[in-house]
Amino acid sequence: MDDQQQPQQVPEVQQATPVMTEGSLSFPFLEHEDTMAALREAHTLFILRGLPGSGKSLLAQAIGQKYQGLSKIISADDRKIEPAVHSVLPEEYKGMDEETDSCCKAGTPVIVLDDTNHDTERLARLYNLAEQHGYSILIVEPKTPWKTQLEELKLKTHWSLSEAVLTSLKGPLEETPLPLFYGWFLTKKCEDHLRKKKEAFLKNLSSLDGFKECVSQFTTEECSEEEVNLEQYFHDMGVLHCTTKFCDYGKADGAKEYAEKEVVRDALCHASKLKLSALFVTPRTLGARVALTDEQLKLWPADAEKEVMPEQDLPLGSRAHVTLGCAKGVEPVQTGKDLLEFVKLEKEGNEGEKVQDLEQGELRYFGKGMWMLRLSQEDELLGVFSGFYGKKKEADKAEEGAAEKKPEEEKEGGAEKEEKKESQPEGKKKSKCTLL
Repeated sequence: MDDQQQPQQVPEVQQATPVMTEGSLSFPFLEHEDTMAALREAHTLFILRGLPGSGKSLLAQAIGQKYQGLSKIISADDRKIEPAVHSVLPEEYKGMDEETDSCCKAGTPVIVLDDTNHDTERLARLYNLAEQHGYSILIVEPKTPWKTQLEELKLKTHWSLSEAVLTSLKGPLEETPLPLFYGWFLTKKCEDHLRKKKEAFLKNLSSLDGFKECVSQFTTEECSEEEVNLEQYFHDMGVLHCTTKFCDYGKADGAKEYAEKEVVRDALCHASKLKLSALFVTPRTLGARVALTDEQLKLWPADAEKEVMPEQDLPLGSRAHVTLGCAKGVEPVQTGKDLLEFVKLEKEGNEGEKVQDLEQGELRYFGKGMWMLRLSQEDELLGVFSGFYGKKKEADKAEEGAAEKKPEEEKEGGAEKEEKKESQPEGKKKSKCTLL
């Protein structure tokens, strides 16, 4: 009888509730006022990641309490999905995905996925869900002192897991997933505000006689001068953000080094206010110019401007922007390049020709279809610093902040290569304005 009762006592010990130590819940989204304000008006998918017993569920509960009425916790434990390295993902994950999808469609501001999230295939599903519904992703690991101590974890998890199983899970979790790019992602409220500002700007610009005289810069093989509609000409590029570093999931030069910087790790999940100083339009792109603070410049790569204009000595942060739209066939990376053309002209003393004072600010024309509206008052928008983990589209292989070519390639025949690329037949006519 005693022999039969002994195994029943083991789970009692393993189900001991972990006690969170000081600092274990020290996260900006639980303590920082600007960050909490941003997340209350954003669409955010928290992906909790870590070993069983490391404190993920308590962290999920803390997030749920902080954003009570605005959040939904979706737990693998609730579905009895036992942590393990699976050759095939369990069917129960479909239920989690369906619930996540429903919450996204309903516009739940904060969704928390409580699971080990060690499987790359599983993470890819979550990235796609977030991208599909316009949600920003925050990957968060517990800060408990025992989060990697296997003997301690065996006691704290309610699952009866061997040290061998925990070791097999620990391996994949030791490698931090790197995003396509890092940057500040605007809250939903700020996105809506900026899009309305963009629409007002385009309507004002298209109605001006000065623009109508130069509208030929914006015509295409499919659209005559009489038919140009700027709001349709520029295609929306998804979640609005200001890129800092293009990482290509760790493949880009300096990506891993950037991700490991203390200043970058400390900034993750923090919100800050981005100051917009101008809106600009070229035949290729539509963007908002960002004036970075000294604190934000610490996250800005030192070679960001040199990647595009190696021969120029431009101020650090000159390339900071939010892409608001691109002409057909134009990649978002072009927005930063176009902005640097404005900066270069300004440095040379060319401030453009003043066209008109508009309600939003002063409109200037720099020639070649380059228009800039200098805002009379800087606009402050909240953005959360994180990474974009969605798929890299074929037509967007060089995301904002990227410079796929080396400086030497930019100098020697860069435009020539781009022209050849654009001239390749794709079954559809290309816009004349896509030639860079």
